[in-house]
Amino acid sequence: MYYFLVSLNYLSYDFSNIKNHLNHEQPSINILFQAITRRSANENTDMECLEVLGDCFLKLAVSMSLYYRYPIANAGILTIEKAKEISNENLYRLAVENKLKNYLYCEKIIFQGKDSNWLPPGYIVKSNNNEKKFTHQIIKRKAFADKIEALIGAFLMSSNFITTIKFMHWLQLDVIPLDQNNHIMSIPPIIASELDDEIKQIYHNEGFKEIEIKLNYVFQNKAYLITAFTHSSKSKHCIVNSYERLEFFGDALLDFLVIRYIFLNYDRNTTPGRVTDIRQNLSNNNHLAYILVSFNLHTKIRYNSNEISKHIQSYVNNTNIHHSTNSPVPKILADVFEALIAAIFFDANNSLEFVWKIIEPFLGEILDRSIVNPSLNPMRRFSDKGGKIIQEFTDETESICLVQMPNGTYYEGRGKNKKLAKSDACQQALNHKD
Repeated sequence: MYYFLVSLNYLSYDFSNIKNHLNHEQPSINILFQAITRRSANENTDMECLEVLGDCFLKLAVSMSLYYRYPIANAGILTIEKAKEISNENLYRLAVENKLKNYLYCEKIIFQGKDSNWLPPGYIVKSNNNEKKFTHQIIKRKAFADKIEALIGAFLMSSNFITTIKFMHWLQLDVIPLDQNNHIMSIPPIIASELDDEIKQIYHNEGFKEIEIKLNYVFQNKAYLITAFTHSSKSKHCIVNSYERLEFFGDALLDFLVIRYIFLNYDRNTTPGRVTDIRQNLSNNNHLAYILVSFNLHTKIRYNSNEISKHIQSYVNNTNIHHSTNSPVPKILADVFEALIAAIFFDANNSLEFVWKIIEPFLGEILDRSIVNPSLNPMRRFSDKGGKIIQEFTDETESICLVQMPNGTYYEGRGKNKKLAKSDACQQALNHKD
């Protein structure tokens, strides 16, 4: 990573000032060249680092806009809408509609010889069988989606959040939640104001102050804190909604904060492939669940399910709890951790800097260990051992993947998307030795 991301120090993500914000900072020619250059072009720079940065910011921006735009939509609906917006097909469409399709450098320029593909300015090619190699490049559609993400990364690196969001809005991405009058929508209330007394009662009766002490942060709106710890089995019987909407946003928020930390602190030593391994390493349920349990925050989760209770207790009592990946992990633990991150963010007036200051001590050595020596991608290890992907599908709430080891044993994995489900299935298979 050859550029220090100074702009990532602008840690204010607030829609309120977008329309009045005047900023003419633009990416330099060098960075734009990097953003449109594929590794296959064999230049000294390529788009991959910018693509990683743009990808995670795109997911964050779209997630936040959807959270504002659909105040009563559940996490399942938000996830579906997000998948449509960030899909490679949609990004390719935007590249075409915004006349950016021609700006992609993917094939190495060869100046002479039988494989030459360079045409000097002012020259034309007489009709022959090899004409297209002088006038066309062959590339998959995904490359155009990657370029859009790299351009987002280029703007983010060169300017700030608001300028980048404006660029994304120009691309026609849904990143600014506008109402029918073209006004920016306000953040949806986490709970009706007339229920404040009930929230205070839950806060005191269930000892939520203990969480604030461990976080070293006092919530201005206690409803955010309580909602982050409320499972859907409990929300059906009380005034507080479940954590699912917060968890939907918290997942993208944590991803971006971690990527930002990597870029700012390890920019000269971390390759894009290594960043991908680190992202997957940190986003798996094992690490997030371990963090929640190690700080004893799991005891505050509000649920009404014997099955969940047994699952959590089994995990906590497991002798391998000290950061082992062999113990079955209750998904609720990781979900609550992500919801808590989102709750802090919204309660702290959308301050990325503040939420990172609060959660960084919790990530601690796990974060640095994952960066310095991340576990090898389980999908790669699984493939090296001769495993096969049998089936992948998505139900109403999550993606599911079925894999098979060479000995014929099947394992199932689950996750928020197909990639995480596949990673989980491969890890499950690797955890069981013959």
